[in-house]
Amino acid sequence: MSFTNNDFGNGAPLGMSVEAILDIVESNKHLRKLEIDRNRIGRDHIEKLCSAVHTHTILELSLFNSFEPGIGDEMLTSLLSIDGLKLEKLDMSSNNITSAVGMLLSDFIATNPRMRELNLRDNDLDDRDAALIANALRSNSTLRNLYIYDNSITEVGAECLRLVLCDESSLNAAADSNHNCNVQVRWNTIAGNSHDQGQINRGRKIYSILSSRNETMSNVQHFGDIDVKILPNILEAVQKYATKVHQDEIFKVEPLSIVYETMRKWEKAFYL
Repeated sequence: MSFTNNDFGNGAPLGMSVEAILDIVESNKHLRKLEIDRNRIGRDHIEKLCSAVHTHTILELSLFNSFEPGIGDEMLTSLLSIDGLKLEKLDMSSNNITSAVGMLLSDFIATNPRMRELNLRDNDLDDRDAALIANALRSNSTLRNLYIYDNSITEVGAECLRLVLCDESSLNAAADSNHNCNVQVRWNTIAGNSHDQGQINRGRKIYSILSSRNETMSNVQHFGDIDVKILPNILEAVQKYATKVHQDEIFKVEPLSIVYETMRKWEKAFYL
């Protein structure tokens, strides 16, 4: 159900008032998708709107460009505080949302809620908020798309998010990254999670590190004091991660080259 460009709050509404829209929403018990974009939703409407979201089990809600400064923060706070929130898609873009909700937003994302898409573009979030969101994404496996471009987020905040999505400092760091969420920040999508299956994204990241190290023949020195008895498992893993990449993707090196490097450099292997 869509109600766009009806009530700008500056006199007689062009269409229905926000109050009338909420009355219709309240009476529709089977409503699952609601758009009230480009209306002027006031502080006195927040409770009624949140009640509808909660009691009607609305799954998709779009409130683009609908709140004056301060009220957007209150609306988002009220929404994210709903017990058992079932929203899967929320658009709160262009609503003057500030760092006042940064901690609450981070805590919400960290609880691994049902939400799969969150649009917060064109607001007033900054690098501190980006760092909080990045930390929350470490424990989130449900959010698929997060839009936070056109905020006050610099390269510093973008780097915090990049590291949580694709940390290539080590194989363990890459494996522990978030493999499910696409983040658009500063008009760019952070690379790493282009596939809709997290395990494939994970495999791509790990194989990328193995292939990059192979170019300098440095894979083995990163394996540390790993027992030579698990060498077969490592070799098996190389092939497995390679097969996680799309067939049309160009490898830096072929998996056989990594296997050859490992066998040639790990001298202990020859004494098995």
